[in-house]
Amino acid sequence: MNEKVVDQLDKVLALADSDHEGEALGALRMARRILLRHGLSFSDLAQVARRSGLSLTRGFFSPINVQMEAKIDQLHDELSAHVDQNQNLTTQIEFWRKRAFDLEQMLTLNQAETTRWKEMARETAERLWDLGQIAHEDAFLAKEPFDPDAPFDEQEPEPLKAVG
Repeated sequence: MNEKVVDQLDKVLALADSDHEGEALGALRMARRILLRHGLSFSDLAQVARRSGLSLTRGFFSPINVQMEAKIDQLHDELSAHVDQNQNLTTQIEFWRKRAFDLEQMLTLNQAETTRWKEMARETAERLWDLGQIAHEDAFLAKEPFDPDAPFDEQEPEPLKAVG
């Protein structure tokens, strides 16, 4: 509520203290219409008075109380902004938790794949070693020395002769 409305309400409520019952009743009805126009009720006035520790007196709508009401509205807006920010951060945290979980699963799969490739490389190296050993033995038994640079087809070992 702006200052003008607060002043108007303050004056109308002062008339509610009149000794003339009709004037007091009219003032209360007018105050109710003013409050309704701004989406408020007498209950709202009582709650503001209770929160501020003031009693409902003529000085209730003093500039200090209006400033307090403005400060309450400001704090309420700040609280709403913090709640929104908290929800945003919570959403981000959930996204990054899921992303970390997915990455952990990918890491586990990659580690298993790496282990499999290492095992295949070890087995291949062992087989190559065995083939190399066989080729070396064949070359040793052959009459001509084994020429590693010669094409494979040209290197036919001579048959072994029987020793007599």
